[in-house]
Amino acid sequence: MRIITKYLLKELLGPFFFGFLAFSGMFLGFSLVNVIQWAEAYQVPLFTVLKLWIYCFPENMAYGIYIGMLLATLLGLGRMTSHSETIAMQAGGMSFLRIATPVLLTGAILTVGTFFLNEALTPLAKHAYREEQAFLRHDKPKGIVEEYFYAERGKNGSKRLVYAEEYHAAEERFINVMIQEIEQGRLVRTLKSKELLWGNEGWYFKDGEIFTYREDAVIPVRVTAGRNPSGFTKTPAEVIRLTRRPEEMNWWELKWYLENTKMSTKNRRRYEVQLHLKTAFPFACFVFALLGTPLALQSQRRTSSAGLGICLLNVIFYYLFMALGTFLGQSGATPPWLGAWLQNIVIGGYGLYLFLKKALYLS
Repeated sequence: MRIITKYLLKELLGPFFFGFLAFSGMFLGFSLVNVIQWAEAYQVPLFTVLKLWIYCFPENMAYGIYIGMLLATLLGLGRMTSHSETIAMQAGGMSFLRIATPVLLTGAILTVGTFFLNEALTPLAKHAYREEQAFLRHDKPKGIVEEYFYAERGKNGSKRLVYAEEYHAAEERFINVMIQEIEQGRLVRTLKSKELLWGNEGWYFKDGEIFTYREDAVIPVRVTAGRNPSGFTKTPAEVIRLTRRPEEMNWWELKWYLENTKMSTKNRRRYEVQLHLKTAFPFACFVFALLGTPLALQSQRRTSSAGLGICLLNVIFYYLFMALGTFLGQSGATPPWLGAWLQNIVIGGYGLYLFLKKALYLS
């Protein structure tokens, strides 16, 4: 049995790497064209163009992995079927499930690998790409966030609004800060300072003004010496996390962002769909393994070009359902999780139907 398993995996390996390299290369080619077109407008040197292009690698590699899985199943098992090898295996007492198990396990392993690739590398690469472009467009140092704004809510219903003209991540320092505290819908305090610095006891300021609002008066206090607490509770790491876009966050960061940020219902739905897509998208590897196995084990002979055509057709359908599900989830027509998983439910459901039908037919 181990020999058969190794032989099956060997037959999958060649088509997988062909599909992975071919489709990853195609997507990377499109990315390179986009980078070059953007770079021409800002006279970017060649080294920077290559660096921007390298930042596109993790995401495009993930695209190539799941398409490579489908192609490996259709071409690898399809070639064995066309040469009657799988028929001989079944005649020798090997069940359909025994033949399919290495394929499904490969799909499951690639699902986990793609998930960790998208979690560990893709968000960092996208953030670095945007930082590099911002630096080239605005001629500003990297690691500086302009027009920082955050609304922080307390457990008792209070609200703290934090605004700064700039945040310097390397120095952990806000520039020209204004913090407003609101209780029961009424402004009770405003803090203004040229700088807000991070220390062992949290954010503090040295030189600033505090305005306390009462029903009949405003009490100003000038603070010029000593470390004074600001009341702002986010750590520098959390401050940076709050400035990133959903595609620049991993699953845990985006979940934390949704739990700690007040936003409109429309934006919340959009972010929730993105959150569920981070788990749904890698699952395409297993879905395509489930779909491709019964298709490849059909008894009729099929050429490699036919297998490639079926692969492309299923990928197109997958993207169409993903686009439809994303729209439905973001518009509120369906729950966000259903919109994000629609393509896996439809394509995977059809694959499961074919898989069970084939398994029962050969049992």
